[in-house]
Amino acid sequence: MTINRKHIDRVFNQRFSLLDLKMVEKYFEDENLNKNAKLVVQEQWDQFEPDVDDRPNLDDVFYKFYYVIDNTPKRASHGSDFLLKISKIAAILFVGILIAAAVYFSNRGINNATNRQMVEIVSHGGFRSEFTLPDGTTGWLGYGSILKYHEDSKKRRIVELDGLAFFDVVRQKKHSFIVKTPNKLNIEVLGTKFNVSAYSNDQSFDVVLQTGSVKLNLGDQELQKMNPNERVVYHSGNNTIEKLMVENIDDYLAWKDGRLVLRNISLREACVKLSRFYNVDFELQAKGLDAMEIQLTLENETLENALNLLTMISPVSFQVENRRIQNDQSYSKKKIIIKNKKPM
Repeated sequence: MTINRKHIDRVFNQRFSLLDLKMVEKYFEDENLNKNAKLVVQEQWDQFEPDVDDRPNLDDVFYKFYYVIDNTPKRASHGSDFLLKISKIAAILFVGILIAAAVYFSNRGINNATNRQMVEIVSHGGFRSEFTLPDGTTGWLGYGSILKYHEDSKKRRIVELDGLAFFDVVRQKKHSFIVKTPNKLNIEVLGTKFNVSAYSNDQSFDVVLQTGSVKLNLGDQELQKMNPNERVVYHSGNNTIEKLMVENIDDYLAWKDGRLVLRNISLREACVKLSRFYNVDFELQAKGLDAMEIQLTLENETLENALNLLTMISPVSFQVENRRIQNDQSYSKKKIIIKNKKPM
């Protein structure tokens, strides 16, 4: 016995007879024909793939199949036997569709089930957010940051960070806690408190350890182990690492309490941090001052007050450009232009 695919085609195309249903039933029950029957179902599956999207649309397939079942003529001569066969074929083809879907996903490297399990926390510019993960780990997500994790991360303790975050990790001996960053630097811990700054548009990423221990990996390569009160800075451009002792760790953790501490950083770096803290754009036009060192602590300061303080400690002035309506009818961010201070 061989498969006549027209029987399966007619079932999917709503033009089937009782003979078609009987033959499809035999195809799936016959051990020698079952594999080929599944391949035919897979081809039917592929025909329902939307032209505008390379992801499979399960709803289209299931809706079409159940439409076939629900709209089958209920011939009195066959009565309950006919309905029983319909139900049986429905169950058989349902399994076939799932198998075809599995093949589809495998061939294309797509796993929608996994994607649906991802949870995303977003903290917009100018805001910070407190979070608790399924394993009990708590922390803070910083300004303009995104944290992703799996719903089942009690066992799969892996998170993805783009931005700034502080983690207070619950200790589990059997399951490490791993933070993945945009530059492929992974931070692996068991139970500890640490701060990570890893924005995708930054050239350097840093980790500051408060308690416990941390292991830094780049892919499969172990780069560094950290002890409390240490700071590691990874420069992705030239793939180099600096390890520094931290005198006052609170300077690096103050942001989660609403304070911005700018300590021994360049004016350009300060503008980046101020931009995220106040959710405004900065444009640095001050010539020759990019690398000028800034020392400034801000707490409950308005943007205007912060800018005035900046002009008091450095030879710069500022100009404010208010928000404007853009072509897509959205509003741009307020822009702060930093210039050289004019001589008196």
